[in-house]
Amino acid sequence: MRKVLLFCVLAAGLAACGKEVTTNNPTPAPHDAPVAPVDKSTPETGRIAWRFQDSLDKGVRWILDNQKKTGDWGYMSERPNDIYLGSINSLHVWGNASSALCVMGLLMQPETDEINQALEKALEYLIAAPDTPRATMDTFYNVWSHAYMIQALARASTDPRYADKKTRLRERAKHELRRLLDHQGLDGGWGYYDFSMRTYRPSGDISTPFTTAAALVALHDARRIDLPIRDHNVQIGLDYMERHRIPNGAYYYSSGHMNYPMSSANLPRGSLGRSQSGDNALFTWERKLKPDDLRAQLDYFFKDHVFIEIGRGRQFPHEAWYATAPYYYYFGHYYASRNVLSLPKDLQPAYGDRLAEFTAAGQYDDGSFWDYPLYGYHKPYGTGYGVIILSNCKQAVEPTPE
Repeated sequence: MRKVLLFCVLAAGLAACGKEVTTNNPTPAPHDAPVAPVDKSTPETGRIAWRFQDSLDKGVRWILDNQKKTGDWGYMSERPNDIYLGSINSLHVWGNASSALCVMGLLMQPETDEINQALEKALEYLIAAPDTPRATMDTFYNVWSHAYMIQALARASTDPRYADKKTRLRERAKHELRRLLDHQGLDGGWGYYDFSMRTYRPSGDISTPFTTAAALVALHDARRIDLPIRDHNVQIGLDYMERHRIPNGAYYYSSGHMNYPMSSANLPRGSLGRSQSGDNALFTWERKLKPDDLRAQLDYFFKDHVFIEIGRGRQFPHEAWYATAPYYYYFGHYYASRNVLSLPKDLQPAYGDRLAEFTAAGQYDDGSFWDYPLYGYHKPYGTGYGVIILSNCKQAVEPTPE
């Protein structure tokens, strides 16, 4: 049977066939001491000035400067060798997902008139955004737009600034939730392809743990605002995640990859950009993993970071070492930042500072972040991720007083 290495992430959803790379399975490292924050205390306040504030400010500035009049971000431009589209619906998917990520980033910033105005336009866009049903029977990247729109809409609905929009925000979130649940595979997982079966409800033949993780995190945000979710959907999704987590901390790339576990993508270094999302989903739903497990995998993420870094910015998916793909670079860092905030309080500053260091190092001169050229959506989704990651890291280093 022909091997197919299916991939994705949007950072909004993506697709192409990857190359296999052979190598030995590395032994996970013990806890390495993360880099401690640099002390730049100011004489006026005596507080440590966070050394990545300028990077965060530039990312926010890019988002504000590149918002369209319609309130969203990104364009339907094309480049040579762009990824498989399925239909034009996929472009709407990436637009919605990218805009949702930018909204999530702005919601985390201190209030200013400019940020509030941008959020007003952006939330009105998300409420009335193009619907993104299944693109084709074999391709449905829309799981990404559903997941991130649920997160953005849920968070905005609890923000006192948008009390007048709460009902409409919740209604659109309910719609996205219904769509997401409709795409849960028969195996309990979520994917974005079903090439062989093409069933009305995805067969799960190509479910992926990282897509499933993103869906489960979104479902947790939906439950926090009391949207209707059956516990059955959550539990079979978590069962899927547990089946696909390898004892060494890696995750199988997809359901089919369980048949060849020593494939390079299934090794810890090949799974580096995806494992953080899986751990975050299991921890968020209180399934087995403990803070020590998160810490061990964050240590490994930092130690072997070069194996995900080498794939960032490449044109073709899965061509890098260990078959890593560029589009789960910032995706992985996003869920890593959530894991940092789940550590004990005394560990968060050092881990947050080190993660911010890796994230800021990839920022471009215009303030944007991007890891994979995706039509005209790579900078919006990448910068949305970047601002969220740095904001989480700042919270870890400079916790908000209780």
